[in-house]
Amino acid sequence: MENFEQIKRDFEFRDDDVRNILRLKPVMEKYKEEFIERFYKFIFRFPEAGRYLKSEEIVKRHQDKLREWYDDLFSGRYDYSYFAKLYRIGEKHVEIGLPTHYVNASFNFIRRFFIEKINQEFGLSEERNQLVASIGKLLDINLDVLTAAYREEELSRYQIMSKFEKTLFVTAKKFSEMLDFALVGALILVSFFVLGLFVYDIYQLVFGIVPIDKGILMTLGTLLVLWAVSELMQEEIKHLKGGGFAIGAFIGVALAAVIRKILIVSLSAEKALELLSFGAIVLALGIVYWLLMNKKV
Repeated sequence: MENFEQIKRDFEFRDDDVRNILRLKPVMEKYKEEFIERFYKFIFRFPEAGRYLKSEEIVKRHQDKLREWYDDLFSGRYDYSYFAKLYRIGEKHVEIGLPTHYVNASFNFIRRFFIEKINQEFGLSEERNQLVASIGKLLDINLDVLTAAYREEELSRYQIMSKFEKTLFVTAKKFSEMLDFALVGALILVSFFVLGLFVYDIYQLVFGIVPIDKGILMTLGTLLVLWAVSELMQEEIKHLKGGGFAIGAFIGVALAAVIRKILIVSLSAEKALELLSFGAIVLALGIVYWLLMNKKV
């Protein structure tokens, strides 16, 4: 871990900031339990919160650690042991696979909570501004140290690789990025084809090539597929920006395509068996989609 005194200098965290934090200590002490309660309401909004807080025992242990962190934050003692404890928390986050996004979002909540309470206690004043600035610096230091464990974990994994493994890793990463861009290109091409099919359905409907009821259902089905492809493209763009792979969006496209077939087949009484088979496919896809969307809850 980087020299903790240098970290404080980098964030311009000085003795007057420590005095400001100690000034806040008795004020923020009375809000500790409210902080714990609201913090848990906040983090349980995360889709995967239940994955890391699986039982009442784990939740209670985490709450005790959170109270300890809260007390340390306003202790006024920011020495090596304080920074080492923060780093161990970061290592624990890495160990359980907690996304850095959750850590950053949590600190955003914490900052807003503290500012809210400082505003309540001190109003709009110069003292209030100084207190907010000092607690802001300390929270930034906390976040920097906590996320340092993530950075060092990534570096350590890369550093232990052999030269061949590093070359293979870089090549695979570039190839993966190329495939992602190729997928976006393919989706753009598919979108044009689906759009063409939509225009063709409108053409058949307007010129009476197909019965009006069938034409309307075909057009609505194609529009549903076009919407699903649009959603899939948006999810793939998010993936290119660093988001997860949205398998649910692919299932959504499959559902839309099968529903379109059902809309068309439903007009024919002679195709009852085919309609039942499509219905079974929709049911299976729907179950898979539901499981994907609810596995994180």
